[in-house]
Amino acid sequence: MPTIFEPEDLPVTRQNGLSLTTLADAAMLGTDALAVERITLDANANSPDFEAANIERFLYVIRGVGGAHVGGQILPLEPESILWIEADDSYSLHSGAQGLEVLICRAPAK
Repeated sequence: MPTIFEPEDLPVTRQNGLSLTTLADAAMLGTDALAVERITLDANANSPDFEAANIERFLYVIRGVGGAHVGGQILPLEPESILWIEADDSYSLHSGAQGLEVLICRAPAK
């Protein structure tokens, strides 16, 4: 059955210029097949390190520019770019002067 989640019902964590909103997870969907989060970084902000996990992830840039630090590399991020992160890679994000907003999808959601 289709389900609509209202913005006010979505879990949000805010800390040090970063906002993380859970858009889909096992608790919401009833399956651990997929998790989706939206991360918004204020201008010139850095995320904490997202630890390596035995799952693959991809990041889709909604708006803004910045970079991702993955495996010793700094990879540029710009609107509508997609970054694939392999299992067991840790990463962090930084934003430029206009901030950065990305979707992070993990499969499975563990």
